[in-house]
Amino acid sequence: MKKINKTLVSILVLVSMMSANAQTIASTQQQNARATGYAIVAARNPGKSLSIMMIKWDGINTLEYNANKQINSLWHPQAAVKGNYFDQTFEANSFSVYSSVVISEAEFDKYKSTGTDWWIVCSPLPSFSNSSVNILANGNVGIGTTNPTEKLTVAGSINSREVKVTVGAGADFVFENDYNLQSLDFLDKFIKENKHLPEIASAEEMRKEGINLSEMNIKLLQKIEELTLYVIEQDKDIKDLKSQNEVFRGLIEKMSKLEMTVLNSK
Repeated sequence: MKKINKTLVSILVLVSMMSANAQTIASTQQQNARATGYAIVAARNPGKSLSIMMIKWDGINTLEYNANKQINSLWHPQAAVKGNYFDQTFEANSFSVYSSVVISEAEFDKYKSTGTDWWIVCSPLPSFSNSSVNILANGNVGIGTTNPTEKLTVAGSINSREVKVTVGAGADFVFENDYNLQSLDFLDKFIKENKHLPEIASAEEMRKEGINLSEMNIKLLQKIEELTLYVIEQDKDIKDLKSQNEVFRGLIEKMSKLEMTVLNSK
């Protein structure tokens, strides 16, 4: 037990010395980093190879790391950059440096450019055109795209159990007494001329502008409610025709009986 305790104490002292050494080198090289562009922090693990971390200052609030020679396979650095707190957590076996960006072959990286925008890179390719998630300074978030034009822009499909869309109003106005329900003759003529329903964008316009889900759902509901009114009217017409048919059938039966009576009287 005493031997184990001595070993633990030795390890703690060694780690403290390494940490102090690294901090001393980092502090003494701070001004040199801004002048030459590089600061080197080194610590030696007895019996192992030298672990070197190179930090590059490029003047745009970014840092570069080169940890290809470090001893441990997992790296969890944190860095403060020019007054802004910048936190990165990496968990991978191999890193490479490209254009002030740490690019990982596993897990993911976070990157901040010019103190404004963030990217999360999940690609081994040294290019932001392949970044997976982009969070811009204006609050727009892009997934699979570097130029999100909306609060959330996704270049790809979304798999979700449920999507809730907040709408300003429904389509109950269709059932108001003063609603102008177009005649079927008007619809027939409009469809032949335009190849789409009234108040619904054409296929070409949808391909060009996309679809607003909230507005489109209301429009589709409006058309369903209009269709319901048409069905109700058609049902009324059918019932009227059936009623008239019964009347005509009764008249025909009476005329047939009258005809038979006349013929028998002769």
